[in-house]
Amino acid sequence: MGPRDARLPAVGGALKLLARGSVFLVLLALTASGCVQQAVLENDVRTAQWKARTLSTGADLSLAHAALSAQLVELEALYQRDPSDARVLGLLERGYRLMASGFIELRHLEALAAGDLARATEEQALRADAESRARYYREKLGTAATRRSSSSLDREFAEPEAACARHDRAAYETQLNALVAQPQAGAEQRLELTLSRKLAAAWLMPNVAARCKF
Repeated sequence: MGPRDARLPAVGGALKLLARGSVFLVLLALTASGCVQQAVLENDVRTAQWKARTLSTGADLSLAHAALSAQLVELEALYQRDPSDARVLGLLERGYRLMASGFIELRHLEALAAGDLARATEEQALRADAESRARYYREKLGTAATRRSSSSLDREFAEPEAACARHDRAAYETQLNALVAQPQAGAEQRLELTLSRKLAAAWLMPNVAARCKF
């Protein structure tokens, strides 16, 4: 008498249970793996947020530039892992804006002050690249980010730039001296304040001010 004669399935019941159990274990392992990967990603994003906050408290521009450069590399890697995470997009957008308007622009002005036009041109190209990257991530973030498309550094120097355009030396120097002398702000504004003071001092250098044709 075979299994069919005994009205038993051709494949034994125990084998079926074993097969179903194996499938369940595979699915469970895949689900657990996905949860672990998501947990690791979440931890990495939070770490990146804390690094950005720590960076904002720095006053040593050499160390801050190195730290920001490293952070941007890490953030680009996080973006590849989850291109939809708004926190990562925001950190990338702000990081590239700070790099463009702060560190690269300061090097550009220092090159102008030294009369090194070749290096000044190179720094302008680097700034354009950083601004392009910031714009890309801002567009990924959507309309909320578009409303704050300029950095605080750009906004601070809008009036001196306007004074330069109309060849108003008095207003130009008054506004820049005010930026150089601005008081210490909160800890998390320390880096931008340091950059603002350095940039204002650079704008006052003769070779830089010469752009205004006073």
